[in-house]
Amino acid sequence: MVKGSKVSAFPMLLLDIILVNLSFVLAFLIRYDFTPPMSNVEPYLSLIPWISILTGFIFLMFDLYSNWRRKGIQDLVFSIILSILALSLVTMAFTFLDRGFSFPRSVIFIGAGLQVVFITLSRSLVWYLNKRFYGSQRVLIIAQDSNECSILAEKLIQQKGWFTIAGFLSADKVSEVESKLENIDVVLTNIQRRSKIINICVKYGKEILIVPELSELILLRSEPQQIDDMLVLSIRPNELNPKQLFFKRLLDITASITLLVIFSPIIIFLFIAIPLLTKGPALFRQERLGKNKEKYQILKFRSMIPNAEKICGPVLATDKDPRITKIGRFIRATRLDELPQLINVLIGHMSLIGPRPERLFFVSQFEKTIPHYSYRMSIKPGITGLAQVMGRYSTTVEDKLRLDMMYMHSYSFVLDLKILFRTIKVVLKREQAGGVRDGNILHKLNNSGDGSLELEETTAYNKHAQI
Repeated sequence: MVKGSKVSAFPMLLLDIILVNLSFVLAFLIRYDFTPPMSNVEPYLSLIPWISILTGFIFLMFDLYSNWRRKGIQDLVFSIILSILALSLVTMAFTFLDRGFSFPRSVIFIGAGLQVVFITLSRSLVWYLNKRFYGSQRVLIIAQDSNECSILAEKLIQQKGWFTIAGFLSADKVSEVESKLENIDVVLTNIQRRSKIINICVKYGKEILIVPELSELILLRSEPQQIDDMLVLSIRPNELNPKQLFFKRLLDITASITLLVIFSPIIIFLFIAIPLLTKGPALFRQERLGKNKEKYQILKFRSMIPNAEKICGPVLATDKDPRITKIGRFIRATRLDELPQLINVLIGHMSLIGPRPERLFFVSQFEKTIPHYSYRMSIKPGITGLAQVMGRYSTTVEDKLRLDMMYMHSYSFVLDLKILFRTIKVVLKREQAGGVRDGNILHKLNNSGDGSLELEETTAYNKHAQI
């Protein structure tokens, strides 16, 4: 099981506030050779409460108070840098409104540099200690067959240093789980019938990681109720209440207008540049399905050649799709092709946050193979969403659906704000293309004869898993 507990958010918040303000104090001392004039210090002193509140809010929006165990250090550092940048910009705006330029911009810049150093060091230390004492946990993977085992193993390998793959077991040999737990810390499974596995893990105090079934995600918003002496879970239709709808729509309108104004120079430039560089119109219109499968025309900047599907028909774009133009590759990578969808949001066809809209052709295909796929269309589609900020280009349709359903059942106004901030991070990182990361994993799994799956080169594989 996971040893220890995650670091509480409050001590981290308190430490962040102390480090942010300590950095400003040091910045004043550096800027003025340890004798800063009070006329410059006073504006900062009056802003300390606001800077402290902003620190907590911005760091929360960039997800710095979630559990970073089992996540990558690079992503943590990138989130810290973006948070400090946002904090510096807002602080600069506050100082201008409060006391003009009495709070020197040079102090803000020096302070930002110190904040990045101090907070990165503190968070990295916490992350390293967690990894040092709670990393390299030995994992038993239980899946339907060797192919699914390799898929789960691949995902564990990406969490570098957190897991050591200790064994594999096929679904038809679940009865042998108990005998294999002696040297196991964690069990990871995606099979449907897993009540026995859960019971055994609870009995022996082992952590179990479960890939949830889509139907199980519906239980997230269930309400425990009592009928006589019987406990029941009440699951109501997945609808936002009037208060939630009001604030969600208010955010859509306010943010869309603001973003259209901010990006208006880029929008005007692309309206002119795209027709000049490639034959055809600047805008691309395509029918998509919105809430309750209502059809509407989505607006995007055209990134492909005109009539791209005339020959091949409806197909999903690939990473190196020859139909994508040179400027199209750039606006796709930077997500600038999505800007016209802000008009769809203002009209009411879409929301800023929600499941990505899909075409009828693909929806029809997905509904045949993926249960509950149409469930994601019970709310408005969005320009960005939980699946876009947590998933990758190569994330499967089913895994994206899990994230969409998680969003729908965990919706809150704060969650929408967090997704908007995390979208900034995703855009700036220019999300890497997906694909199979280790094609040799499957070939290293063998049937041992007793129904379990074993490794052909255990030492080499575990070394790879701990890189």
